[in-house]
Amino acid sequence: MDSVIEYEGEVLPDGNLPIPQEVRQRLAATPHVVVRVTIQILTAPRTPVPEQLEEAWEVFGQLGQSPDPGRLPDASVRHDEYLYGKKR
Repeated sequence: MDSVIEYEGEVLPDGNLPIPQEVRQRLAATPHVVVRVTIQILTAPRTPVPEQLEEAWEVFGQLGQSPDPGRLPDASVRHDEYLYGKKR
């Protein structure tokens, strides 16, 4: 019984390659079966371009600067002060 299962996945930062649930279920249906795994690298790792990094830092810098109504202002900046009464 030859069967081919194909899927595309992304290697995680820790080096693991997740196997989709559907593929695991098909493999579990035939325990102790012998499989052949072939890995074809489709693209190079994604690296953010400088503009994306700059935008990301801008968003990060805005955290806590515009709280929802009723929220404390500068909550991320003044976290210790609000929770513990400690000033920087």
